[in-house]
Amino acid sequence: MLRICLFSILLFSFLFSDDIAIVKNTKGDVFAKRAESMHRLLVGDKLQERDILITKSLSSIGVLFNDGASLALGENSILSVNRYIFKPTKNQFQFDMNMRKGLATFESGKIGKLSPESVKFRVPEGIIGIRGTKFFVEVK
Repeated sequence: MLRICLFSILLFSFLFSDDIAIVKNTKGDVFAKRAESMHRLLVGDKLQERDILITKSLSSIGVLFNDGASLALGENSILSVNRYIFKPTKNQFQFDMNMRKGLATFESGKIGKLSPESVKFRVPEGIIGIRGTKFFVEVK
């Protein structure tokens, strides 16, 4: 009975979750914290809204979002994808991320071009270099 319940929960979460990005490359130990569990990320894995990306020492990840935005995280980074909506046919856009620590480079995609005010990249304190729709950030 317990197995049936667990299988049902996993199936339900799979069927009703929207993939927002794909992992293009990884190096070392890279994880996504989803709900209360940790998932090791590999090339080709899909990300979901509210995932928290975590890279360990000597690790990195490259991600391509559905709107064409790209994100690269360096070692010892923590970044949460709080909200991601890309529905151009309904004119609905939102991209909200929170970088807690580490290194990141980000290049905006179609959301940044169609609705730049809808893209938020939050940092507690850090160094940000911006040039057009590309930037590098370091949060210590």
